[in-house]
Amino acid sequence: MTLRLRPTLLAFVAFAFACAPVPVVTNEPGAGETATPSGTTTEGATPTADAPLPGAEEILARAVDATGGSAAIGALKSYYSEAQLEIPAQSLTANTRVWWKEGKFYSESDIPGLGVQRVWFDGTNVVSDDPVNGRRTLNGREAAQIKWGTSVSLAADWKSFFEAATTKGKRKDGDRELVDVELTGADGSVTLSFDLATHLPSAQRYQQESPMGTLPVEVSLREFKDFAGIKQPTVSEMKMSVLSATTRVTKFEANAAIDDAKFRVPEQAPPAADPGPRKTTPKSKAGKGKTPAG
Repeated sequence: MTLRLRPTLLAFVAFAFACAPVPVVTNEPGAGETATPSGTTTEGATPTADAPLPGAEEILARAVDATGGSAAIGALKSYYSEAQLEIPAQSLTANTRVWWKEGKFYSESDIPGLGVQRVWFDGTNVVSDDPVNGRRTLNGREAAQIKWGTSVSLAADWKSFFEAATTKGKRKDGDRELVDVELTGADGSVTLSFDLATHLPSAQRYQQESPMGTLPVEVSLREFKDFAGIKQPTVSEMKMSVLSATTRVTKFEANAAIDDAKFRVPEQAPPAADPGPRKTTPKSKAGKGKTPAG
Protein backbone atom coordinates (compact mmCIF):
# COMPACT_ATOMS: atom_id res chain seq x y z
CA MET A 1 0.00 0.00 0.00
CA THR A 2 1.46 3.32 -0.99
CA LEU A 3 1.18 5.37 2.16
CA ARG A 4 4.43 7.16 1.50
CA LEU A 5 5.72 9.88 -0.75
CA ARG A 6 6.00 8.66 -4.34
CA PRO A 7 9.60 8.51 -5.57
CA THR A 8 8.92 10.73 -8.58
CA LEU A 9 7.54 13.51 -6.41
CA LEU A 10 10.74 14.00 -4.44
CA ALA A 11 12.72 13.68 -7.67
CA PHE A 12 10.50 16.40 -9.14
CA VAL A 13 11.19 18.65 -6.13
CA ALA A 14 14.91 17.92 -6.34
CA PHE A 15 14.91 18.72 -10.06
CA ALA A 16 13.09 21.97 -9.37
CA PHE A 17 15.84 22.96 -6.96
CA ALA A 18 18.56 22.01 -9.49
CA CYS A 19 20.12 19.10 -7.67
CA ALA A 20 23.11 17.44 -9.33
CA PRO A 21 22.85 13.86 -10.62
CA VAL A 22 24.39 11.15 -8.46
CA PRO A 23 26.27 8.15 -9.94
CA VAL A 24 24.61 4.77 -9.81
CA VAL A 25 25.75 2.55 -6.92
CA THR A 26 25.19 -1.14 -7.47
CA ASN A 27 25.16 -3.97 -4.95
CA GLU A 28 27.42 -6.78 -6.12
CA PRO A 29 26.81 -10.30 -4.73
CA GLY A 30 29.25 -11.19 -1.96
CA ALA A 31 31.50 -14.20 -1.83
CA GLY A 32 30.13 -17.40 -0.39
CA GLU A 33 26.55 -16.89 -1.59
CA THR A 34 24.54 -20.06 -1.09
CA ALA A 35 21.45 -20.95 -3.07
CA THR A 36 18.25 -21.95 -1.23
CA PRO A 37 14.94 -23.29 -2.57
CA SER A 38 12.52 -21.14 -4.61
CA GLY A 39 15.34 -19.20 -6.27
CA THR A 40 16.31 -17.17 -3.17
CA THR A 41 19.80 -16.85 -1.73
CA THR A 42 21.34 -16.14 1.65
CA GLU A 43 24.72 -14.41 1.89
CA GLY A 44 27.09 -15.66 4.59
CA ALA A 45 28.84 -12.44 5.72
CA THR A 46 26.68 -11.63 8.76
CA PRO A 47 25.06 -14.98 9.72
CA THR A 48 26.98 -17.28 12.04
CA ALA A 49 27.13 -21.08 11.93
CA ASP A 50 24.84 -21.41 14.98
CA ALA A 51 22.39 -18.64 13.98
CA PRO A 52 21.96 -18.55 10.20
CA LEU A 53 19.58 -16.05 8.69
CA PRO A 54 16.45 -17.41 7.02
CA GLY A 55 16.03 -17.35 3.26
CA ALA A 56 14.62 -14.25 1.61
CA GLU A 57 11.22 -15.76 0.82
CA GLU A 58 10.79 -16.84 4.43
CA ILE A 59 11.57 -13.30 5.63
CA LEU A 60 9.08 -11.85 3.15
CA ALA A 61 6.40 -14.37 4.17
CA ARG A 62 6.85 -13.42 7.83
CA ALA A 63 6.43 -9.77 6.89
CA VAL A 64 3.18 -10.57 5.07
CA ASP A 65 1.84 -12.37 8.17
CA ALA A 66 2.97 -9.55 10.47
CA THR A 67 1.14 -6.91 8.43
CA GLY A 68 -2.17 -8.80 8.36
CA GLY A 69 -1.79 -11.83 6.14
CA SER A 70 -2.31 -12.57 2.46
CA ALA A 71 -6.11 -12.84 2.79
CA ALA A 72 -6.46 -9.29 4.15
CA ILE A 73 -4.04 -7.94 1.54
CA GLY A 74 -5.93 -9.70 -1.25
CA ALA A 75 -9.25 -8.33 0.02
CA LEU A 76 -8.13 -4.74 -0.48
CA LYS A 77 -9.29 -3.96 -4.03
CA SER A 78 -9.05 -0.17 -3.97
CA TYR A 79 -8.29 2.79 -1.76
CA TYR A 80 -8.27 6.57 -1.62
CA SER A 81 -5.68 8.30 0.56
CA GLU A 82 -4.57 11.79 1.48
CA ALA A 83 -1.19 12.72 2.92
CA GLN A 84 0.78 15.81 3.85
CA LEU A 85 4.36 16.23 2.69
CA GLU A 86 6.87 18.43 4.50
CA ILE A 87 10.30 19.43 3.19
CA PRO A 88 11.81 21.50 6.06
CA ALA A 89 14.97 22.64 4.22
CA GLN A 90 12.86 24.39 1.57
CA SER A 91 10.02 25.35 3.98
CA LEU A 92 7.60 23.47 1.70
CA THR A 93 4.35 21.75 2.60
CA ALA A 94 2.33 19.87 0.00
CA ASN A 95 -0.85 17.83 -0.10
CA THR A 96 -0.92 14.50 -1.92
CA ARG A 97 -3.99 12.48 -2.97
CA VAL A 98 -3.96 8.93 -4.37
CA TRP A 99 -6.70 6.90 -6.06
CA TRP A 100 -5.70 3.21 -6.40
CA LYS A 101 -7.69 0.28 -7.81
CA GLU A 102 -6.27 -3.19 -8.43
CA GLY A 103 -2.90 -1.86 -9.56
CA LYS A 104 -4.15 1.12 -11.56
CA PHE A 105 -3.73 4.51 -9.96
CA TYR A 106 -3.82 8.29 -10.26
CA SER A 107 -2.02 10.65 -7.89
CA GLU A 108 -1.68 14.39 -7.62
CA SER A 109 0.58 16.47 -5.39
CA ASP A 110 0.15 20.22 -5.04
CA ILE A 111 3.34 22.01 -3.99
CA PRO A 112 2.95 25.77 -3.45
CA GLY A 113 5.43 27.69 -5.57
CA LEU A 114 6.19 24.67 -7.79
CA GLY A 115 2.77 23.59 -9.03
CA VAL A 116 0.94 20.26 -9.30
CA GLN A 117 2.56 16.94 -10.18
CA ARG A 118 0.24 14.26 -11.59
CA VAL A 119 0.93 10.59 -12.31
CA TRP A 120 -1.39 8.12 -14.07
CA PHE A 121 -1.17 4.36 -14.59
CA ASP A 122 -4.02 2.85 -16.61
CA GLY A 123 -2.64 -0.69 -16.48
CA THR A 124 -0.46 -0.16 -19.57
CA ASN A 125 1.30 3.22 -19.53
CA VAL A 126 2.75 5.33 -16.74
CA VAL A 127 2.41 9.04 -17.50
CA SER A 128 3.80 11.89 -15.42
CA ASP A 129 2.94 15.57 -15.76
CA ASP A 130 4.55 18.40 -13.81
CA PRO A 131 5.47 22.07 -14.39
CA VAL A 132 9.21 21.36 -14.59
CA ASN A 133 9.39 18.36 -16.98
CA GLY A 134 5.99 18.64 -18.68
CA ARG A 135 4.05 15.55 -19.68
CA ARG A 136 6.10 12.38 -20.18
CA THR A 137 5.34 8.70 -20.77
CA LEU A 138 7.73 6.86 -18.48
CA ASN A 139 9.65 3.80 -19.62
CA GLY A 140 12.17 1.29 -18.34
CA ARG A 141 13.35 1.55 -14.74
CA GLU A 142 11.56 4.82 -14.09
CA ALA A 143 8.19 3.27 -15.00
CA ALA A 144 8.99 0.05 -13.13
CA GLN A 145 9.76 1.96 -9.93
CA ILE A 146 6.40 3.71 -10.12
CA LYS A 147 4.61 0.37 -10.50
CA TRP A 148 6.23 -1.45 -7.57
CA GLY A 149 6.03 1.76 -5.54
CA THR A 150 2.22 1.52 -5.65
CA SER A 151 2.10 -2.10 -4.49
CA VAL A 152 -0.35 -2.84 -1.68
CA SER A 153 2.33 -5.11 -0.18
CA LEU A 154 5.67 -5.50 -1.91
CA ALA A 155 6.54 -8.37 0.45
CA ALA A 156 3.43 -10.20 -0.79
CA ASP A 157 3.59 -9.60 -4.54
CA TRP A 158 7.29 -9.00 -5.17
CA LYS A 159 7.30 -11.66 -7.88
CA SER A 160 5.05 -9.42 -9.99
CA PHE A 161 7.88 -6.89 -10.25
CA PHE A 162 11.17 -8.71 -9.58
CA GLU A 163 12.87 -11.97 -10.48
CA ALA A 164 14.95 -12.86 -7.41
CA ALA A 165 15.13 -12.19 -3.67
CA THR A 166 18.36 -12.35 -1.66
CA THR A 167 18.98 -12.15 2.08
CA LYS A 168 21.80 -9.58 2.32
CA GLY A 169 22.51 -9.73 6.08
CA LYS A 170 21.48 -8.13 9.34
CA ARG A 171 22.42 -4.84 10.96
CA LYS A 172 21.77 -2.72 14.03
CA ASP A 173 19.48 0.32 14.02
CA GLY A 174 19.60 1.70 17.55
CA ASP A 175 18.11 -0.97 19.79
CA ARG A 176 16.56 -2.81 16.87
CA GLU A 177 18.06 -5.56 14.76
CA LEU A 178 17.13 -5.44 11.08
CA VAL A 179 17.50 -7.93 8.25
CA ASP A 180 17.92 -6.77 4.65
CA VAL A 181 16.40 -8.45 1.60
CA GLU A 182 17.32 -7.30 -1.90
CA LEU A 183 14.81 -7.72 -4.73
CA THR A 184 16.33 -7.69 -8.21
CA GLY A 185 15.00 -7.78 -11.75
CA ALA A 186 15.62 -6.56 -15.27
CA ASP A 187 14.49 -3.05 -14.33
CA GLY A 188 16.62 -2.53 -11.21
CA SER A 189 16.50 -3.45 -7.55
CA VAL A 190 15.32 -2.37 -4.10
CA THR A 191 16.57 -3.40 -0.67
CA LEU A 192 13.87 -3.92 1.96
CA SER A 193 14.68 -3.89 5.69
CA PHE A 194 12.58 -5.77 8.26
CA ASP A 195 12.56 -5.69 12.06
CA LEU A 196 13.73 -9.12 13.22
CA ALA A 197 11.57 -8.89 16.36
CA THR A 198 8.25 -7.74 14.85
CA HIS A 199 8.87 -8.75 11.19
CA LEU A 200 7.35 -5.42 10.12
CA PRO A 201 8.96 -3.48 7.25
CA SER A 202 11.35 -0.79 8.46
CA ALA A 203 13.02 0.79 5.43
CA GLN A 204 13.63 0.76 1.66
CA ARG A 205 16.78 1.71 -0.26
CA TYR A 206 17.09 2.06 -4.03
CA GLN A 207 18.45 4.18 -6.88
CA GLN A 208 15.67 6.43 -8.19
CA GLU A 209 15.60 7.06 -11.94
CA SER A 210 14.57 10.61 -12.88
CA PRO A 211 15.04 13.20 -15.64
CA MET A 212 18.00 14.60 -13.70
CA GLY A 213 19.81 11.28 -13.43
CA THR A 214 20.01 8.53 -10.82
CA LEU A 215 19.41 9.53 -7.20
CA PRO A 216 20.04 7.36 -4.12
CA VAL A 217 16.89 7.19 -1.96
CA GLU A 218 16.29 5.81 1.52
CA VAL A 219 12.80 5.59 3.03
CA SER A 220 12.24 4.92 6.75
CA LEU A 221 8.79 3.61 7.78
CA ARG A 222 7.16 4.13 11.20
CA GLU A 223 3.94 4.65 13.17
CA PHE A 224 2.05 1.61 11.90
CA LYS A 225 -1.75 1.62 12.00
CA ASP A 226 -4.43 -0.84 10.95
CA PHE A 227 -6.27 -0.16 7.67
CA ALA A 228 -8.84 -2.77 6.63
CA GLY A 229 -6.93 -5.40 8.61
CA ILE A 230 -3.54 -4.44 7.15
CA LYS A 231 -0.82 -2.78 9.25
CA GLN A 232 0.82 0.02 7.30
CA PRO A 233 3.16 2.90 8.16
CA THR A 234 1.43 6.26 8.42
CA VAL A 235 4.71 8.19 8.55
CA SER A 236 7.57 7.83 6.06
CA GLU A 237 10.83 9.75 6.00
CA MET A 238 12.50 9.95 2.61
CA LYS A 239 16.10 11.03 2.14
CA MET A 240 18.01 11.89 -1.01
CA SER A 241 21.48 13.39 -1.45
CA VAL A 242 20.41 16.99 -0.74
CA LEU A 243 16.72 16.73 0.17
CA SER A 244 14.71 15.03 2.87
CA ALA A 245 10.95 14.90 3.35
CA THR A 246 8.37 13.49 5.73
CA THR A 247 4.98 12.23 4.60
CA ARG A 248 2.08 11.77 7.05
CA VAL A 249 -1.11 9.98 6.05
CA THR A 250 -4.14 12.06 7.05
CA LYS A 251 -6.95 10.04 5.45
CA PHE A 252 -7.47 6.53 4.16
CA GLU A 253 -10.59 4.92 2.69
CA ALA A 254 -10.35 1.18 2.03
CA ASN A 255 -12.23 -0.33 -0.93
CA ALA A 256 -13.41 3.08 -2.07
CA ALA A 257 -15.64 3.32 -5.14
CA ILE A 258 -13.40 4.62 -7.93
CA ASP A 259 -14.40 5.03 -11.58
CA ASP A 260 -11.81 3.67 -14.07
CA ALA A 261 -12.05 6.99 -15.88
CA LYS A 262 -9.88 8.38 -13.08
CA PHE A 263 -6.90 6.50 -14.51
CA ARG A 264 -7.24 7.76 -18.07
CA VAL A 265 -4.83 10.51 -19.07
CA PRO A 266 -6.79 13.58 -20.24
CA GLU A 267 -5.94 15.04 -23.61
CA GLN A 268 -3.76 18.08 -23.54
CA ALA A 269 -5.32 21.32 -24.77
CA PRO A 270 -3.79 22.46 -28.09
CA PRO A 271 -1.57 25.52 -27.84
CA ALA A 272 -3.30 28.82 -28.43
CA ALA A 273 -3.02 30.13 -31.99
CA ASP A 274 -0.45 32.85 -32.54
CA PRO A 275 -2.42 36.05 -33.19
CA GLY A 276 0.52 37.50 -35.12
CA PRO A 277 1.82 41.05 -34.86
CA ARG A 278 -0.61 43.70 -33.70
CA LYS A 279 -1.80 46.03 -36.40
CA THR A 280 -1.63 49.68 -35.51
CA THR A 281 -3.18 52.62 -37.30
CA PRO A 282 -0.63 55.42 -37.86
CA LYS A 283 -1.63 58.75 -36.44
CA SER A 284 -1.63 61.80 -38.74
CA LYS A 285 0.58 64.61 -37.66
CA ALA A 286 -0.33 68.21 -38.47
CA GLY A 287 2.53 70.63 -39.06
CA LYS A 288 3.22 73.29 -36.53
CA GLY A 289 1.35 76.53 -37.13
CA LYS A 290 -0.60 75.08 -40.06
CA THR A 291 -4.32 74.67 -40.20
CA PRO A 292 -5.62 71.64 -42.01
CA ALA A 293 -7.37 72.40 -45.29
CA GLY A 294 -11.14 72.53 -44.94
